[in-house]
Formats: sequence, structure tokens, C-alpha cells
Amino acid sequence: MGVAKSAGISVELRPRRRAGRSVRARRGGLRRLGRSTRAAAAVEFALTGLALFGFILAILNLGMFGFSLGALVRGVQSAARAAAVEASASYASNGTLTCPAPSTVVSLFNTYADPPLPVATGTTGNPAVTSAWTDNSTAAVTTEPQGVYLTLTAKYKFVPIGFSAFGTGVTLSITTVATVLGSSAETATC
Repeated sequence: MGVAKSAGISVELRPRRRAGRSVRARRGGLRRLGRSTRAAAAVEFALTGLALFGFILAILNLGMFGFSLGALVRGVQSAARAAAVEASASYASNGTLTCPAPSTVVSLFNTYADPPLPVATGTTGNPAVTSAWTDNSTAAVTTEPQGVYLTLTAKYKFVPIGFSAFGTGVTLSITTVATVLGSSAETATC
């Protein structure tokens, strides 16, 4: 700033100001913004939050997968065992081996696999339960178990939560064989 004197009058000269903030003030604001850490946590969470949410969803799905697989195994093994015991009980009580109907086997499966899996309706649907009774009490087929036995298969299509865009799911299939105790060829009606 300078002072101009002319004929006894002094006038102070000031630099002309632009409208708005000065360049120096604008530079200082940018520097403060660059040094500010107030928004850093929000930006970091925005960058990592999506990955964190994906990991949590994957862990949840892995737990549901294991729970569904365990229920499927428990349902198949328990239903086959219960059907074989029911057939053995019929043979012990009246001397005639009467194998439970497929609808009874499906009902037994629903009893044991109920909590995490939906209700099975038969050979179609999700889960699908297939049962087949085989009479090999004369040991005609040497590669299979001797006696009357039940082969029970259940298939369940597991679809992960939140990841359906990456595929149609995973089909779980469990098969077990249960032999009927005390069975003979003359009395089997399966």
C-alpha cells in the first residue's frame, strides 16, 4: 500500500480486490482440505464396506451350506434306518416282510430333515427323495448286499443368499443303503 500526496492531501492507495475470496485464501482452503481427516473414515468405509459386507454374506452362506448338508445327511440316514426297522418289525410280527411305501419314506425324511430344509414332496421338487427296495436275499447279485435293502437318495439344490447372480446354486446329493434284518426271499413283498 502506498500513500500519495498531492497539494497537501494525502490519499492512501489500496490494491484492488476481486469479488469473492482472494487467491491466497483459496489456496489456504485447499491446503486445509488436504490436511483434514474428518472425512477420511467415511471414505475408507465406503471403499472397504462393500468387501466387508461380501465377506460376511459369504460366511453366512457357508454356514447355511454346512447346516443344509448336515440336515440332508441326517434326514437320509435316519429315514432309511427307520424304514428298514419298520420293515423288520413287520417281518418279526407276522412273518411277512412288508416294505414301507415311497410316500412313507418321504414322510420319514421330512421328519428327520425338517428344520433347515423345505418339505420334500417326492421325486420332484427341492429336495427330491427317491427310494428303491431291492430283494437280493438269494445273493444272485454278488456285488450288492445280501438280503432286502433300501437305497435312499435325496437331492437338494442349495442357492446361496445374495450370490444368485453368480450361478444357479449347488446340488447336494446323498445316497445311503439300509439292510432289512431277518429278510428272506420267500416272504419279501417289496
